[in-house]
Amino acid sequence: MNYPYGGPPSGPQQPYGGPPSGPQPQQPFGPPSGPQPQQPYPPQQGYPPQPYGAPGVHPAGQLAEWGTRVLGYLIDGAIPGAVFFLLYIVSGFVAGAVASSGDEDAAMTTMIILFVVLGILYLGLLGFTIWNTCYRRGTTGQTLGQKVAKIKTVSEATGQPIGFGNAFLRQICHVVDSAICGLPIGWLAPLWDEKKQTWADKIMKTVVVTAPEVPQAPGAFQPPQQGYGQPPQQW
Repeated sequence: MNYPYGGPPSGPQQPYGGPPSGPQPQQPFGPPSGPQPQQPYPPQQGYPPQPYGAPGVHPAGQLAEWGTRVLGYLIDGAIPGAVFFLLYIVSGFVAGAVASSGDEDAAMTTMIILFVVLGILYLGLLGFTIWNTCYRRGTTGQTLGQKVAKIKTVSEATGQPIGFGNAFLRQICHVVDSAICGLPIGWLAPLWDEKKQTWADKIMKTVVVTAPEVPQAPGAFQPPQQGYGQPPQQW
């Protein structure tokens, strides 16, 4: 090959498009050393951060006020109470009608049937009460009344529902709340207690916290729906 100007250039030649010659800067292996700035967690919708130790604040959540708890109890008691009152009125009406008929055999048969029906209905009310106050509270943290009042009963240690067995024991422990001369001192304890606990709450280590409904923010991300016959999307 003929080279103009007296011959080939000296030194190693790099092919066209190859990397430049000479020592290259070394890239450090791994993440950079030294302390890295901490990225704060994004705030959750509807739950502004509150420091533990502030009034009414517990690691399990915002403690529910005594009046809100009473509202939940009233709703829970009103459901079986209304059914019991209705049964009392109907049974009294039927008993009066049978007694005025003068037929002793028919009156006796009617009263036996009435007692059986009332016994079954009372068992149904008992089952409803156990389902509402023990099963629902133990598995979801909320009775029907608590759901309306937007509060829930959770474990003081974990912040989670306490389970059916512990919820059942908690109901039994409410006897202690009225143990002093039959006065509901333990029921009133949330008015002055630091953790707003009844005595049953203290025995079972539970707290009642608020459970506000958090609406989804407008424009929040929605996962795409898979249409029929379309391949799954890869993320």
